[in-house]
Amino acid sequence: MEDRKLEAAESLELIGRMIENTRSRIVRNSGRPLLAWGYATVVTTIIVWAAVVGFRNPRWNYLWLLLPVLGWLLMWLTRGKPTEGEARTFVDRVIGNVWFVMGSTALFVSLLTLFTPMRLPILFIILLIMGMGTAVTGLIIRFTPTIVGGIAAIILAPCTLLAGNMWQPLLFIAGFVVMMIVPGHILNHTSNRPQR
Repeated sequence: MEDRKLEAAESLELIGRMIENTRSRIVRNSGRPLLAWGYATVVTTIIVWAAVVGFRNPRWNYLWLLLPVLGWLLMWLTRGKPTEGEARTFVDRVIGNVWFVMGSTALFVSLLTLFTPMRLPILFIILLIMGMGTAVTGLIIRFTPTIVGGIAAIILAPCTLLAGNMWQPLLFIAGFVVMMIVPGHILNHTSNRPQR
């Protein structure tokens, strides 16, 4: 009988630790992707914008293909050390699936714009898609700055349609700073503080 009580107590303690580890791991790991993809997008936008304006040739828009390379490179360079016994939770899978759908959609629309004669308001579409993904992620992890950043990007997206060609990339950059970079830094700061 004592063994059963001991096993039950150990099981409850293990479950409690797993829940707490999952919660803290989500918070810790959420800032890195926001920062990696936010900075990758800002840097790529500046490079493309400078090349198109400087050389006055729209073919420099092919430099947008640097974005996934730079984003994945930053994700790889900033990855944490894998911890033994770390399990992928339901929340991890949900967030991964949200970003798989949003990222695949953004890539598909971007490739349509780059490689077909179809002309779409790509900065508007990408800012809108990424804003939705960020807001949904914020709702899932219950982190207000990410929710607010995503909503701000959704609201800012139509402004890229109203702005002149010279201002569109600047608004696009501002959207990614508000949506990913600022919440990513806040999230990292919050998660690095010692728990009380």
